[in-house]
Amino acid sequence: MHRRAFLATGAGAVTAGLAGCTAEQTGGDDDGGDDGATDGGTTGEVEEDPTLTVATYDTLIDAPTTSPGEWIKDEFEARHDVELEWAVPDGEVNHYIQEYDAGVDLEPEVYLGLKPSDLYRVDDSGVDLFSPTDRNVLEHAARIDESFEFDPDGRVIPTYQNFCAIVYDGRNIDEPEGFEDLLDPMYEGEIGIPNPMDSDTGEMFLLSTIKEFGPDGYLDYWEDLLEENAVVLSSWSEMYPQFEANELNVVVSFSNDRVYADMAGNDMDKHRVTFLEDTGYANLNGMARFATGSDDELAHAFMDFILEDETQRAIAELNVTGPVTDVEPPETYREFAKEPGEIVHFEYPELREHRSTWLEDWERQVAGGR
Repeated sequence: MHRRAFLATGAGAVTAGLAGCTAEQTGGDDDGGDDGATDGGTTGEVEEDPTLTVATYDTLIDAPTTSPGEWIKDEFEARHDVELEWAVPDGEVNHYIQEYDAGVDLEPEVYLGLKPSDLYRVDDSGVDLFSPTDRNVLEHAARIDESFEFDPDGRVIPTYQNFCAIVYDGRNIDEPEGFEDLLDPMYEGEIGIPNPMDSDTGEMFLLSTIKEFGPDGYLDYWEDLLEENAVVLSSWSEMYPQFEANELNVVVSFSNDRVYADMAGNDMDKHRVTFLEDTGYANLNGMARFATGSDDELAHAFMDFILEDETQRAIAELNVTGPVTDVEPPETYREFAKEPGEIVHFEYPELREHRSTWLEDWERQVAGGR
């Protein structure tokens, strides 16, 4: 096997949209001070708007290109006479697991941007970080497509999604239509895959191969891929610049690639998207209520706001991820984002039971054989 292909390093800077802040951000004006009127020597105080703190990840609010955080903050504050603060700690969900386990009071009421991999960490830690949300209090929750549900315990409400897909340079190479196509000599040395141990994108592709070949056959398929000099890199952000620099012609990426390409004015013939076997592994995100939350009314108002039509469309346009409700996405998303004929993902209980074993077996046989 050509193990030189594993964890190859690439040239090029990290693609825009990956950097972000890792500190808590606070918006709104400070209305403190002596602005109140006086009456009979008694100083009146200006009543400040209530504050809602929402935890999330950095690029949701601070991507160098576009991100929906500023729009969400401004719009929610205007509608509800509230100050919305974003909390973006280093470590993201792991930070709150550690704080909760240490008995620290958690300030956020809601976490926006939870992935299944985040939920694994919470459940594996044994802490009850999030509590179920009664969907009857959310006006728009009934409109969520059940295909995007991933928490059987009702803690996570889906918010946005896209799909793992194959992006290929249509100027230089034919479209691969199935998993076996990638083993054709045409693609030898042309395929880039993020490491499933360190990358959500790579993990989704790994899970796609398990869906296709089963737990007893997926490792054989990976052996064949590496025999064809497929390159496994440490992350998506290391891999994708190699595609942009024409060093790789086929990469495991996302179904919304052409939306970004159009926004950037890139050659659309280079940015072609396909689904192997016309199936796409769902990249799911959601929001959940912290178990330590104390403001049910404001937290539920925010969660319902995220599911409103206007918000779902704004997130689709600014975050370039698809809605989870039945709302029609904006035109640019409809034109350039692709959807598979069949949405696939493992149910959470099965993933929780087998995920670690599948990843460890992959690391032992594929990465360990370097």
